[in-house]
Amino acid sequence: MVRISDNLQYPIRFNFQPFEIWRKARWLLLLAVAALGVKTAIYTVDTDSAGVVKRFGKYERTAGAGIHAMLPFGIETASKVPVKRVQKEEFGFRTIKAGIESHFLGVDEINAGQCSTDDLTRLIRESGEAGHVTKSGSLKDIAKEILQGEYVILTGDLNIVDAEWIVQYTIKDPRQYLFNIKDSRYTIRDASQAVMRQLIGNGSVDEAITIGRIDYENAARVALQKLMDEYETGIHIVTVKMQSSNPPQRVRPTFNEVNRSLQQKEQRINEAMKLYNEVIPKTRGEALRMIEASKGYAAERVNQAQGNVSKFDQILAEYSKAKEITRQRLYLETMSRVLPTIPEKWIVEQGGAEGGILMKLDLANPK
Repeated sequence: MVRISDNLQYPIRFNFQPFEIWRKARWLLLLAVAALGVKTAIYTVDTDSAGVVKRFGKYERTAGAGIHAMLPFGIETASKVPVKRVQKEEFGFRTIKAGIESHFLGVDEINAGQCSTDDLTRLIRESGEAGHVTKSGSLKDIAKEILQGEYVILTGDLNIVDAEWIVQYTIKDPRQYLFNIKDSRYTIRDASQAVMRQLIGNGSVDEAITIGRIDYENAARVALQKLMDEYETGIHIVTVKMQSSNPPQRVRPTFNEVNRSLQQKEQRINEAMKLYNEVIPKTRGEALRMIEASKGYAAERVNQAQGNVSKFDQILAEYSKAKEITRQRLYLETMSRVLPTIPEKWIVEQGGAEGGILMKLDLANPK
């Protein structure tokens, strides 16, 4: 084939051979198709996941962790489902940064300005309300409205409580998780809010804030798991944990004062009971000790009196046998007990005109 150039004086010749080009390009095409086939036929499943293989969109099989093969060119596709990973959904707040010093995003943080525009935008986007951003320029108002719609709950006694909680779950059946629900995240969130609002709505504000929180957590986990099983979502609820449960912000100081007064009342009652438990048993023990001591003293006096009576009867029997000797003996025994207790002793001689006081004998300081 000859082509004459307008700018050249001599013609330029091209040796165009289409069959030779096709022969070379055919092998390149075959290599590309083979590489694409290998790439689309080999897939890897992580250790914490399971691979769900679909053939033309229909479930085919479930593969475990490792390297696997499937039909190439899109005939079979594999979806990785994290079956061993514990996932979490938060209600009434969001975790911005988890760690030793975790940072959270709530209404209080938004009012205090402790959040960035990116945090607010991500909260709105993850909540499915990104369409409202174009209608309103206030990201803070939209974010607060989303959070308040989650944690403001009406109780059974017509009070309002601000409840924040988390739901932790795992995937126990990847096939049900992929095929039976359209959006698993929003399904869990909607079901969790329905269960928690039903539980708190059937109770009182005191139960939601103080005494019933643990019961609500256990009941919510059971009810939410039952709902997930009825929907055949393939989700296992690990735990439901209430992070905080408080009255609304406007009445929170007054409510805290009431709680503080109740706590002081309980403290005073406990202190009184402590003093009662210390004093009453001690007093009762002292009374029992005095009673037992009195009984012992009474028995001692009775025994002593009986002994004296027996001794007197014996002396009386001896006195009746020899009165003079017994009288003299009693006198001497009595004087032997009395004289040692007298510090100064004066001996008086009896008998007529010659009687009188004898000279004092100083036995304490003999010379």
